Amino acid sequence: MRIAGQGRPLILTSFLVACCALAATRNGYYATYSLLIGLVALGLGVLFLWFFRDPRRNPPHDAAIAVAPADGRIIETDRLPDGRWQVAIFLSLFDVHVNRVPVSGRIKSVARRRGTFRPASSARAVKGNARVEVVCETRYGDVAWRQISGLVARKISCRLQPGDNVKRGERFGLIYFGSRMDVVLPASFELILRIGDRVSAGESVIARLPIETED
Repeated sequence: MRIAGQGRPLILTSFLVACCALAATRNGYYATYSLLIGLVALGLGVLFLWFFRDPRRNPPHDAAIAVAPADGRIIETDRLPDGRWQVAIFLSLFDVHVNRVPVSGRIKSVARRRGTFRPASSARAVKGNARVEVVCETRYGDVAWRQISGLVARKISCRLQPGDNVKRGERFGLIYFGSRMDVVLPASFELILRIGDRVSAGESVIARLPIETED
C-alpha cells in the first residue's frame, strides 16, 4: 500500500517511540508506564498508516470532464451569481486525504490564506477557515479549487506553483485529518452528481461539457 509522503514522518516517529517504549518495559520500575506509552504510540502509528494511505487511481480519458479533487461526500452544489458552478466535498477522518487535480491545464495562481478552524461542513468555515486557493487555466475557462481546513485538520499541503502544467487526476497535495474541498467550474459545465453522493479523488466525474461545446 502506498503511503503519502507527508505522513511518513508521523508514522516513523510513532513506531520509533513505540519500539523504544516497549523495549523499556524490561525495566521493572517503569514497565507499566513504558507499556502504556508503547501501546498508545503503536496505535497512533497504525492510525496514521490508515489516514495517509494513497491508493492508486485511474482517471477517465474523456477530455471534457472534471473529476473530484478529493474523496468524500458532496455537501453542496450551487450556481454562483456569475453562473459558475461550485461543488463542495466534505472529507471525514476516514476518507483518503490525498488531493488530486480536477482538470488538466496550467496553474494561474496559488494563494494561502490564514483563518479559523471551525467544522468544515459549517457555512462559516467557507469564508473564515484557513485555506489554499488554486486557479487553473484550461481550454474551457478558469477552474478553481480550495483546500479548506476543518476543526481537526489544521495543516494543508499543496505543492503547486504558478506556471505548473498539470494533468487531471495527478496528486498535488493533502489536507490533514479530514476537512473540505471546493471546486468552482465554468458555467458551460453540466454537473452530473447530487448532494449526498460519494466521490473518489481522480476517478469520480463531477461535471462535463455538453457534447456540442467540447470542440
